[in-house]
Amino acid sequence: MTRILLVLLAALALTAAPAQAHRHHGHGPGHHHGHHHPPKPPRTVNLQVLGVNDLHGNLEPTLVSGQPAGGVAFLGSYLAAAKAQDPKGTIIAHAGDTVGASPLISSWFHDEPTIEATNLMDFDVGTLGNHEFDEGATEMLRLIRGGHRDDGKQFKDGVDTSDPHFPGADYPYVSANVTYADGGRYVLPPFTIVKREGIPVGIIGVTTTETPSIVVPDAVAPFTFGDLSDAVNKQVAALHRFGVHTIVVLAHAGGFQDPGKDPAGEILDETKQMDPDVDLVVAGHTHSFLNTKVHNALVVQAYKYGTAFDKVTLTVDRRTRDVTASSADVVTTYDAGTTPAPALADLVQTFKDRIAPVASRTVGTAAAPATRDATASGESSLGDLIADAQAHETGAPIALMNPGGIRADLQAGQLTFADLFAVQPFDNGLVSMQLTGAQLKAILEQQFQDAGDKILQVSGIKESYDRSRAAGDRITSLTLADGTAVDPAASYAVAANSFLATGGDGFTVFKDGTGVTSFGTDVAAFEHYVEDLPQPFAIPDPAAAPRITRTG
Repeated sequence: MTRILLVLLAALALTAAPAQAHRHHGHGPGHHHGHHHPPKPPRTVNLQVLGVNDLHGNLEPTLVSGQPAGGVAFLGSYLAAAKAQDPKGTIIAHAGDTVGASPLISSWFHDEPTIEATNLMDFDVGTLGNHEFDEGATEMLRLIRGGHRDDGKQFKDGVDTSDPHFPGADYPYVSANVTYADGGRYVLPPFTIVKREGIPVGIIGVTTTETPSIVVPDAVAPFTFGDLSDAVNKQVAALHRFGVHTIVVLAHAGGFQDPGKDPAGEILDETKQMDPDVDLVVAGHTHSFLNTKVHNALVVQAYKYGTAFDKVTLTVDRRTRDVTASSADVVTTYDAGTTPAPALADLVQTFKDRIAPVASRTVGTAAAPATRDATASGESSLGDLIADAQAHETGAPIALMNPGGIRADLQAGQLTFADLFAVQPFDNGLVSMQLTGAQLKAILEQQFQDAGDKILQVSGIKESYDRSRAAGDRITSLTLADGTAVDPAASYAVAANSFLATGGDGFTVFKDGTGVTSFGTDVAAFEHYVEDLPQPFAIPDPAAAPRITRTG
């Protein structure tokens, strides 16, 4: 049997080489020496990877340097034009956060329109970002696999806004480091192999290990997020057994490449620890620009919201099937001069029409802009406004709001529901709970984190902190708004969104609160408060009347 196999393999080897003979290079200066030989196939072939990250349901264009960019109809047009340059050698991939924290036009319909847009854009593969987990395991898997949403959350303003025939993604999602906590099974396939120009390409997915601390704890409770490079290296070994040596990692993990500084961040640290056979890392999560080499691997990231994409060329040796050279451009998808892809433009218009009555509802008029721009102590006018809204809705004298949940600014002038929704797009629940003064101080001490401080926006209290003091002893003054000291032994009603209330962003002391009472959603509270204010309503001014003071 072995002899027969060897004979067959030898015969295959003899027949395989000339099959590519028509792919000859142009004749070089010395071509006349070899004119009696058939021209040899080129030793290398170029493959193209087009990468997108952090689309966040942005079906419509956003501004880049004052110019409209992105929007799926325009992004789709750019991707199609790039693919047309190499139709047989192109892979289109995304690095997660395709959905979640989305504008109203997508989130009101459970991000189904965004998945349908990725189908129309001809994606070949994707991975999970942290935001894919925002609404829990069932909803995350439904968006990939399809079907009607039926968990009770399909209703918006009493109307079922989920498509009963929603198809799901028509391309695979891969995830090598997300497993079920009970039993360790993979949630999704760890890799996929696609063939382009006869070259097998292995594509592995991973998601930032930050995910459990930045997603609602209940939503990520069923999962374990393993070390990124360990997960990748395990799959590289598996791919080697399949004879695959062109390897791409889709990593929802990021970093920053600032002028004059070495690129730094989670994905750069992890890529250093990856098998040298990893050729390309399509990164995401930090909404930033990356285009750099780490050992053998090219690491790229294309900002956010579909306002750019990675256009990567991998030169592959046909014999070894390994990458010998790589280069990338990060292309901004300016809309000017680009014809939107018609099928995608139709999709966007359909949902734009459906959301119009909800989006255009006037809520109030702001006397001045309210922004996320923070003072030196970490307080913003918009943070103050949201915290005030949560205290107002719940009747609690104190409210605390996480800055990472504030996703857009408010302009001065007339505001619509769509404007408010863009600020708080998570549709988090709002709760109030009883906390002691000591617990309240302990929560505020948890603002100071190694990975970066998360200064909670506050209503009903004033605090001072000294960052240079020892951990657990940085809050130097804590009073109610009227200046009365907060009593460690007394009990206070405190409002917060459900993300914070269940220990999100590392604020674990919230879980010790008692008498938790629900009050609808955070965005509804924001709307009610803005409607109830005298119009045009004033914006808090942290510079003039600070609630948070940093003393060191």
